[in-house]
Amino acid sequence: MPTSNRTVAARPARVLIALGCLLIVMLGTAMRLVGTDWDRGSNLHPDERHMMFMVMGSLEDYRKLEPGALSSGELWFDTDRSPFNPRHKGTFYAYGELPHLVVTTSSLAQGRSDWPDILILGRTITAAIDGYTILAVFLLASLGTGSALAGLLSAAFYAFTPFALQNANFFVVDSWLTAASAWCLVFATMILRSRREASAFGWIAATGIFAGLATACKLPGLALVGILILSIAIRHFRSGSLFHWRPVVHLAAGIGCAFAAFRLACPFNFHGPGFLGIMPAPAVVDDYREIVTISLAPYYPPNWQWLAGHPRLDAVRDLGLWALGPAITVAVFVGTALAIGKIRQWPFLLLLGVFVLVMAYYWLSIAPLLRYVLPAAVGLCVFAGAGLACLSSKPGRVFSGLLVLAAAAWSFGMVALHTRTNSRIVASAWLWNETKPGTVVAHESPWDDGLPVSVRYPGSTNLRWPGFEDHFRFINLNLEIDDSPQKVRNIAHRLDQADYLAISSERIRKPQIALRERFPMMPTYYAMLANGELCFEQVFKLHPGYEVLGYSFDDSGAQEPWSVYDHPAVEIYKRLPCYDADRVEKRLLDALPPKP
Repeated sequence: MPTSNRTVAARPARVLIALGCLLIVMLGTAMRLVGTDWDRGSNLHPDERHMMFMVMGSLEDYRKLEPGALSSGELWFDTDRSPFNPRHKGTFYAYGELPHLVVTTSSLAQGRSDWPDILILGRTITAAIDGYTILAVFLLASLGTGSALAGLLSAAFYAFTPFALQNANFFVVDSWLTAASAWCLVFATMILRSRREASAFGWIAATGIFAGLATACKLPGLALVGILILSIAIRHFRSGSLFHWRPVVHLAAGIGCAFAAFRLACPFNFHGPGFLGIMPAPAVVDDYREIVTISLAPYYPPNWQWLAGHPRLDAVRDLGLWALGPAITVAVFVGTALAIGKIRQWPFLLLLGVFVLVMAYYWLSIAPLLRYVLPAAVGLCVFAGAGLACLSSKPGRVFSGLLVLAAAAWSFGMVALHTRTNSRIVASAWLWNETKPGTVVAHESPWDDGLPVSVRYPGSTNLRWPGFEDHFRFINLNLEIDDSPQKVRNIAHRLDQADYLAISSERIRKPQIALRERFPMMPTYYAMLANGELCFEQVFKLHPGYEVLGYSFDDSGAQEPWSVYDHPAVEIYKRLPCYDADRVEKRLLDALPPKP
């Protein structure tokens, strides 16, 4: 009877826990879904454009197929002939194939063919997947620590993580990788908890499957195979059967499931043409080599931000201040310190700690883009929740509650960014409204989005492209090339032909001012622009910042993926009658170092 009474008494608590989890998941998912049209169809994210070109190409080629030209098996496994292969025309593709295949087949199933509609579909699927990641974080923390409070705190922290919210509104692969990683960690935790061999075998298979799916999203998901191996090793170490035949069987089953899942979800990484054609596809090998080459290339403009100052220290700063936010950063430090003292939970904490460290190493090893460390946010939030759940005193619970509220307030800054009008769209509308037909706009570089971007004009549901009715003509200054006398002449005389100069982000200006040895003339050029010496007058300026509770924080110093893609600082300058190309050329030539 006492046991029965405890069970009855526990039911209301379980209901409250379930309701709390449901509320967090629903709120977090709603926060992600509300911002999926953050750029109003303008497609301003460069990695999304890469993904979209692949999807649109696959859809176009599929619709050109004669009925019955390829069987279902050939569509999925024939690398050379399937239109679903993002590389089948020799095009470069940088990511895993699972997100590409899901959005491509979903578009076909729903009869979608327009770029903006398919882009929204890709973002909506990504947002929904990240909503399920919140549930996975709750289960991971609850199962790993045995504390429902730890699960609720961890889920809340992940739901309110700003860069999780940001990436959930992009059709890119990082949120997909994070979701697969979170669920893989849940199942790996069940390997540690399961007492029966039959159920352990099932959890091993599930862990392997999600490790394969994670790798099918992005190559770093391969690290989860290591988590599978570690969880099996810990299980058998604790039972004293580490050097028995059974771990070998478990390991073979887990890796076999991982490979089968990867083969099905990333079919064109293999030569084919059938399921058993498992030799690596040469195009995939070439693409991965090119990715490594590009990632290390100093001439590649997106890499410039890593060549000045202390990029890894800056990335850690950006992670704590912006990507996680101050409240969650404090929660991670306090929670980790408290969680480490829970000796009984060492297998789970070891598993989670290894995953976080591996993802952090991948993040900081080459180019420390914040989205590369997004999977580790799952582990960081669990450490935060697990540790804070140990605070049983009233002040401790109040402290934890205040951190959750502060995290929620900070996260709504990202929701605000993705629900108000994007700065490039505001600037584009200004150009349409304030200029006359035939206006010439100078852009800094083809490596940054020009203005105007495609916008939906009032009274029309269709996008108005920059070339609509020849209202604008465009000149490119090509500021990305190394400083030279020829570059100076190009700048001086191309500006002489322009009516307006558009700076649509800090993607060119910020790194070129920092890289003075490579661009010795550019600081002078930007100083002339700022002080009026260039004779271009600023007529439009919008620096959105990161707004929390009505106060705008200046995040322009953060790395490009955080500050440029969805809320860049935008400026427009108008050429004045005093502009003199010869004078500008002489002034900039004087800024070049003398030839040796």
